[in-house]
Amino acid sequence: MKPIVVKVGGGTLAGGALEDLPKIIEGGTRVVIMHGGGPSLTRMLEALDIPTNFHEGLRVTDEQTLEVAEMVFAGSVNKALVRELNGLGVPAAGISGTDGPTLLVEPMPGLGRVGSVEEVDLRLVWAMWEGGFVPAIAPLGIGPEGAYNVNADMAASAIATELGAGYLFLLTDVDGLLDDGETVPALAPDECEGYVQSGLAAGGMIPKLRAAANAAKSGVKARIVNGNKEGTLREALAGENVGTLISEGAVA
Repeated sequence: MKPIVVKVGGGTLAGGALEDLPKIIEGGTRVVIMHGGGPSLTRMLEALDIPTNFHEGLRVTDEQTLEVAEMVFAGSVNKALVRELNGLGVPAAGISGTDGPTLLVEPMPGLGRVGSVEEVDLRLVWAMWEGGFVPAIAPLGIGPEGAYNVNADMAASAIATELGAGYLFLLTDVDGLLDDGETVPALAPDECEGYVQSGLAAGGMIPKLRAAANAAKSGVKARIVNGNKEGTLREALAGENVGTLISEGAVA
């Protein structure tokens, strides 16, 4: 069975799709979890009186913001998620993309210490799997000047592509990409950018669509799904139409 990559937000999702993971793992599917943590980082930056700016859903990251981001992502958010997963019966262990290093990045122009993933080294992921652990990865990578902030959706897409994963699940708090309040059931990867340019996809949905399109172009089926609903992952793996599917040959 091909592995799956699940990207979750930085907040806990108790009672949601993460509760599907024990049965999925028991069935023999290997899982990588990539997490974000934007709201937690924003709260910490506000407490420290450090301003936050975004460009197309990506946080502009200066040296001071990066220092706080590493503390929040690889520290409090990562460890809280690992505790929650272990409480659900998922033997998770937390790392960041700088460990290994797993995520090698190049700077994104105009965004400061924000990196675009150029290479994924899976040796640490495989070592954790062989030891019986599920990797929970914080969105940081290594680049020319050290650590970089990495968008978690794009990092998950890069990992899924390198793994040749069967599925990339991008968990959010809505039922997928919405158009006039209705879930768009399916998109081909080349259709995704049109939703961005039209403004129908905004904020955090922009990197999700782009991440899904990148993975789909490499043969990975990507789904943007509601992470607050238990059964979502199991239903999707069983072939049910859940959320928004981005895949070659799909038609909106």
